[in-house]
Order: sequence, then structure tokens, then C-alpha cells
Amino acid sequence: MNFLSKDRFEALQTRLAKSYNVRTVSEMFNVDVPKAVALINAVQQSIAFLQTVSVINVTDTKGDIVTLHAPTSIAGRTDTGSGTKERVAQVVGNKTARTYETAQTNYDIALRYSDVDAWRRFSDYDSRILSMIYHRMALDQLLIGWYGKACAKDTDRETNPLLQDVNYGWMYDLYTNKPENWIKADSGQKLKLGAGGDWNNLDQLAYELLSLIPEENRTGNEMVLVGRRIVAWESGKIFEAHGQTPSEKTKFSLLSKTYGGLPATSPACFPDTGVMVTDPANLQIYIQEGSLRRQLVDNPKRDQIEHYQSQNECYRISDLDAAAAVNYEDIEFVSNSTGTDGAEQGA
Repeated sequence: MNFLSKDRFEALQTRLAKSYNVRTVSEMFNVDVPKAVALINAVQQSIAFLQTVSVINVTDTKGDIVTLHAPTSIAGRTDTGSGTKERVAQVVGNKTARTYETAQTNYDIALRYSDVDAWRRFSDYDSRILSMIYHRMALDQLLIGWYGKACAKDTDRETNPLLQDVNYGWMYDLYTNKPENWIKADSGQKLKLGAGGDWNNLDQLAYELLSLIPEENRTGNEMVLVGRRIVAWESGKIFEAHGQTPSEKTKFSLLSKTYGGLPATSPACFPDTGVMVTDPANLQIYIQEGSLRRQLVDNPKRDQIEHYQSQNECYRISDLDAAAAVNYEDIEFVSNSTGTDGAEQGA
């Protein structure tokens, strides 16, 4: 490491040690709750969609799912004048066997000396390094949320590049615990999107997913989470028909922000052929208080600096009735020109 960048890195270590009230950050240390909350918020704020997800600090490793909104109706009336009845408060949420269980997740990253040396020229040296770390952590949390299918003791990044074995994600929670809200194809078949298929267009698919959510479970903040490949396919159909008509292109630019009457977004790391309807706040990440540990060291043996952080996490959907999705692995596009199966298929 260049001597100038080394000075700046050591100054960063000193400032972090002072901030966390520890002797040094080159040794693993526990982050106290107020600082842990600030650190968790910094990660969440680094990606727009993650800011809409519910990140919940809990004290216990295991516990009941936390209900952040009332998914069931509470209005009613009781004839207390009869002397035989009394008002009974309605418990919100379905608490039957809905629990969370956190597992340690390690977010360990190495930055090569060549990168650190290049960044020494920037006045925001500290925030540049920390922002990269926080942004990567946030992306990994979304990867786990969308693709997580297992919680292995020893994860394998080569076999599971989408972090499928780090923890159980939101999609897994839905198709495992609410299969009626998870649309999948029959064995050996595909879900066809396009003229003559299961859905003629994305609007039909989005509305069908919304129809699976009972009205009493809707918050009014539902969104269509849609993969970029599906958006590109939908856009291609419109531009093929109206690409030379400026007024129509302008209308489509407005319509493409909504599908099935709901606002739409393509979250970071979301499956390219995925479609999900829910209130983003219904997606939860539980982080256990007191579990966050951190270390920032210089490792000259490998010509890099290393940041180690671990925390106990769990990914759950708060109200399973209020979410619906298609199996993104089953999606197949129908060719507009021939009406037959197109060459493009979902992953």
C-alpha cells in the first residue's frame, strides 16, 4: 500500500475506533445497539428498494413474526346491553406457527491495495471505502431475499453464485408456506407469457397476482415487482407496433410504470423473469441485537485491506396472504410474430 494511502487508512481505523469506543478496529469487536442501528440503516439507505423493506431489530434468536400493519379487519359492533356479551379486541395477523429464526451471516470483503491507492486522491476517501462495503452488503441482502433456498453451515459461492445457500429468502417463504399464492407450471411445462399463452401481457399477469391477495389483506401500497427481462419484452412489443409514433411512445413511457393498475418497479437483483405483487414493507429482514461484530484490518501478506462483519439475520414475509408471485424459472415468452413459443425462455 502506498505510504500516503496507508496514512489515510490508519486514520480511518482510528476514527472508527473512536466512534465505536474501542481500543482498535483491527481486532474483532462487538457493536453496541445504538451504533449497530446506525450501521444497519447505512446499509439499508445505500439501495432505494431496500429502504422500502422492513428491517426489524429483535432481541431473541427465535420469536414470533412481527406484524407491522393490521392485515385483518377490526371494525365491528357488539350488543353489550344484553348483559351476556362483551367487546373482544381483534388480534391482528395470523400468528399460527409463524416464527423467525436468525442465523449468522458473514459479510467479509477484501479491497486490493491498487484500489485503495487510487482512492487516496479523493477527499471522500473514508466514505468511498465504507459506501462500497455497505452497498455490497445491501445487494447481498436482496440476493438472499430473492434467491435464498437453504441455510448451509458452509456456503459455496461457486455452486450458489446468487447466495442460494446463505439463508431462506422471501420467495422461499412464499412458495413453501403459501403455495396457493405461488403460480408455477405443471411438471415439464412452462408458464407462457404472450398472445395465446397463460397471460397475453404483463397487465393480465399482474392483475391475476393481485386477485390472489384478499381485499382485507391489501394495504393500498402494493406494487408490481417485475424483472428487467420481462419489462424489456413488454416494451419490445409496444415499440415494434408504435416505435415510429412519438405520441404513442410517450404514452407507453407512462403506462410502463404501472401494470395491472399498480405501480411497478424493478428492484436490484430481482429475477429477470420474476413477477411479484406485494407491499414492499411486507418483506422483512430480522437482525438480532447484540449480534453485530466488525473488524477492519490491513493484510500485507495478501496486498489488501479486509473488512469483516457478521450479524444474525432472518428473511420473512410478514403477511403471506398479502403476497403473490410466479415461479420465475417457469416463464417462457410467446413470439408476437408467429404466436408460437419464442426462443427466449426464463432462467
